[in-house]
Amino acid sequence: MGQRRSNQPRTVTEAKIRDLIRERLSEGQTTFPSERDLAVRTGGSRCVIREVLEDLERKNLLSRTANGRMINPGTNRIPVLFVARGRNMIDNPAWARLWLAFLNRTKGTPLAPELQLMRYWPEEIEEDLRELARKQAKYIILTGNRDLEPQIGRWVEDREKVVIFTDEAYLEYGLPVIALDNAKVGELAAEELYRNGFRSPALLTPDFSDHCYPPYQKRIEGFARKCAERNLDFQMERDVFSVFHQKGMLQNYIRQTMKIAEEKRYDSLFLTTDDQLPLVLEVFHDQMRYIPGELGMISLNAQNKAQTGNTRVTAVSSATSEIAAHLAEVVEAHSEGNISQIPNIIISPTIHAGETLCLRKKH
Repeated sequence: MGQRRSNQPRTVTEAKIRDLIRERLSEGQTTFPSERDLAVRTGGSRCVIREVLEDLERKNLLSRTANGRMINPGTNRIPVLFVARGRNMIDNPAWARLWLAFLNRTKGTPLAPELQLMRYWPEEIEEDLRELARKQAKYIILTGNRDLEPQIGRWVEDREKVVIFTDEAYLEYGLPVIALDNAKVGELAAEELYRNGFRSPALLTPDFSDHCYPPYQKRIEGFARKCAERNLDFQMERDVFSVFHQKGMLQNYIRQTMKIAEEKRYDSLFLTTDDQLPLVLEVFHDQMRYIPGELGMISLNAQNKAQTGNTRVTAVSSATSEIAAHLAEVVEAHSEGNISQIPNIIISPTIHAGETLCLRKKH
């Protein structure tokens, strides 16, 4: 009986074979089907399948043995290094959520993510930099640049490395950035307060100015710009309450929140991050400024289900899942040669409605 003909394009056949390799690896299997079985599974012609398999052998993704072809796990895995600050865990909740989302996204793919924590003391930093220099991962995802300038420079010189930032603060490097549009976060927060009838907002934010972290400033500027456009009673020099990111931060959050609660003209609040949301809500309730109720609140919230008691806060999405999805997609596409360069992707935020802003404020 002659060889079965197939008009299926080679690219389709190859994609199905690569998918099968991933599937087998995810099941912990390294044996690979015969050409005949592959023709049935993929719908491709035997001659095309043979060409694809020989190409995969040349790339050392498959090897031929006396018992048939075998998958080489090492060469089919794409090491990806995710670098964040911390000692025993990632110290920033936003990056911790991104790491977990990215880890989940890479399941069943060739990507093999590894977490590298950058510690704090000079001797620790030196040790971590030496460890980073030894890493063989081609793809490096950076949540920031602090203490990493020398290593970033070496990575840029090493054409074999691909560095991706997850924060638009680092667009100036000219390296790929996949991140949230922080100015639009502020604009969207102000627009949502306006739409729900609030006219005199305050803004509460961590202050990272001591180590140059611009995204918070972009959120504030976007919020102020939209407030001016909508004629909301908001002045940056008067209505922005900052908490310095240092020792005593929780006490500072309490003090600044109490100032807002005591100023009766404020009818709403934009909290630029949800890191201390339960604490802020508790202070407001202690001061009998109830949310939901007379005071409206909106926050940047990755989970979109920020709760304390039975209160759920309207949130601007931090796009954690979207960033994780884009990271996984572009790294895999680049590693397989489907794209020659990883693009900048700046993600527009969306609103997730909670109970605080569902009812219009009474005038």
